[in-house]
Amino acid sequence: MLFTCPRCHYTFPSAEKPNACPDCGHNRVLPSSDLEFNIYYNSKLSLLWEDAAPSMTMDERNWSRVLLFLNPPKASFYTASHLKHYVLEAEPTLRLDTYKAFRWEFSRRVKDDRIALQLEGHKEPKVLLRLDDGTPVVKGWEFYGAALRLLYSFELEDEHKVPNLGTINRIGLDKIAESPSPAYDQFLWDWIEAVKDVPSPMDELVPELKPFLKVIKGTKRT
Repeated sequence: MLFTCPRCHYTFPSAEKPNACPDCGHNRVLPSSDLEFNIYYNSKLSLLWEDAAPSMTMDERNWSRVLLFLNPPKASFYTASHLKHYVLEAEPTLRLDTYKAFRWEFSRRVKDDRIALQLEGHKEPKVLLRLDDGTPVVKGWEFYGAALRLLYSFELEDEHKVPNLGTINRIGLDKIAESPSPAYDQFLWDWIEAVKDVPSPMDELVPELKPFLKVIKGTKRT
């Protein structure tokens, strides 16, 4: 489990609830909120990605960020199992089918973000300007949804071209599925290793259901 100190905001894993914060010594710690949980694991995964990214292809860098976006840490128990069985240990055809399903979902979210952007009265630019670090300079950026922001931050051969759904479809999933780079594969394995001890949502749900299960069992006909 993850715990966070309300005084110093230090987040740390522990098998049992500790009596004090290991960082500042405060005598009260709390189970981490979903936000604290995701911040903790996202920072670990971001470091793994930054180490591996320079040795990936451009398509692999963009695609691995899509996978991270669609599989947040809070659901990473299932992410680890899914990636292991349907990507890393799968035949290329099954791996490609899995990637296509993720591509469809990402495209759907981008479409939803575009509709929301239009309802706010904003239009996408015709030419994209970027800062030196690659960050897009877009009017009304605060109204862009998370999926659309990720699409706009894609690494492209023409950095001033505005990305669209075609940009997603042109990612070479066939090649990534058939012959991924060692760095890309290693990143996925490291991702699985990093989240292997994350409890599944069912682990958190079952204790809350147990009282109801007892009631149901007591009222069953014999």
